[in-house]
Amino acid sequence: MELFRSHCYSIYCNSLWSRYKVATMNRPKVCHNDILKRLLGLPRWCSSSLAFARNGVNNLDVIRRHSMFSLRSRVELSTNSIITSVRQSSAYVCEPIQQRWLGLLFVQNVG
Repeated sequence: MELFRSHCYSIYCNSLWSRYKVATMNRPKVCHNDILKRLLGLPRWCSSSLAFARNGVNNLDVIRRHSMFSLRSRVELSTNSIITSVRQSSAYVCEPIQQRWLGLLFVQNVG
């Protein structure tokens, strides 16, 4: 599991992925699931959710949420003048990536 965590948690810049189709995002997710199953010697058809839960490792959705939260927190707390200027601009609030972050970080109850 340490091998999986050290190599499959480091998906650099995934917090910046904002424009993609669901089908496109499913490809790395399936690959991520398959890697864990192969490391555990499980068949490809077995439950990925169960494999992640039993072994105490995060799936790709959780890794992405953690990355987004970390980046967003660093941007919000930064005292760098350039980052502060961008953060205070109206473009920052309206940008698709900001909307994606909010959509993934804050799950809304429907119904």
